[in-house]
Amino acid sequence: MRQRLASILGLSLAALCAAAPPANAQPPSVTGTCVNDHGSVLVIQSIGANGSVTGTYANTAPGYKCGGVAFPIVGWMDSSRISYTVRWRNASVDCASITSWTGYFNEGRLGTEWVLTYEEYGASRVRTGADSYTRR
Repeated sequence: MRQRLASILGLSLAALCAAAPPANAQPPSVTGTCVNDHGSVLVIQSIGANGSVTGTYANTAPGYKCGGVAFPIVGWMDSSRISYTVRWRNASVDCASITSWTGYFNEGRLGTEWVLTYEEYGASRVRTGADSYTRR
């Protein structure tokens, strides 16, 4: 399972690097609200001087018990590259999972690939996918 995950991540990163913007690209203005093609909402509240990202993420996947609840994100931004993570747990609900996204801002859109870790029927699971976001 580790080798498969490492292969998936390696291929994902290689694909992202192949489509990377020039190294001298100016960082985009990214604070604000973005919505993905499934209706989930990413709010980037701030980008620190060191590239640290803060904000919230609300997943709207059908049937997800944490759906519609805004959870804090932590992450990093470097030029147009971004990576952020959500631990799906707060004082009210625990969805026993973590999701991390990595991607690029390009021409006002955010494209990411994600990795979700969770447990199902007592076994550790990993799912991967991709999302595209637009500004709201």
